[in-house]
Amino acid sequence: MESERKRYYVSIHSGETMGEILQEPTASPYEFVIDATDDEVQKLNNLMGNNAVEDMETFWDSHIPYLAPDENRENQGYDRTLQQLYNTIYRLGTPSTRQQLKTLGLVRPDA
Repeated sequence: MESERKRYYVSIHSGETMGEILQEPTASPYEFVIDATDDEVQKLNNLMGNNAVEDMETFWDSHIPYLAPDENRENQGYDRTLQQLYNTIYRLGTPSTRQQLKTLGLVRPDA
């Protein structure tokens, strides 16, 4: 039996602080609105944690000025997890959130 979908407000951060999934829109600033089950929220939260780890990994490579972008595996990991995060938010998002992600060019729903 699938649990009930609830409305959540999502904020994506970069750096040491991972994103937030809020139940109240006034608790903190947010960028996206989603409707999700408890299980989907847990998976999204795990993905945010993975993205925060990948983001911190890019710190070390940022100090090596001669790395070509295709040699920078940490950036590729960060880009991959960030794209997974946006795709998940798109899938769970309200129509307004989906349009926002498409307008910003953060997802390619047809790909």
